[in-house]
Amino acid sequence: MSKVYDISKKITNERPTLKLGEGKVYEIDDSKNTMLLLGQKMKQGSAEDIEVLDDIVKMTLGEKAAKEIDAMKLSVSSYQSIVIAIMAAAAGEEFEAAEARFRREQKKALK
Repeated sequence: MSKVYDISKKITNERPTLKLGEGKVYEIDDSKNTMLLLGQKMKQGSAEDIEVLDDIVKMTLGEKAAKEIDAMKLSVSSYQSIVIAIMAAAAGEEFEAAEARFRREQKKALK
């Protein structure tokens, strides 16, 4: 008889959320299709490119959330933190680990 691998408890359609402040909680679309499209967008541009960052926010949080966030007039570093949090959530990793990796890659790109 063949072995059965039961991963039913590991599979979920629950979406992670991003909290930016009181009443500012957004669901992150971390679906396979969105992440594949996002990967294609990122290959076409740089993580430093503001248009790529905008695309990440729009694709994962939705157009309405992207407009609300844009209206906050955040600094570039704050906006990068949002994108890092989105990518960490999509990968199922801690924010600090994703942020450290982003900063290392950012330093490499500047050299």
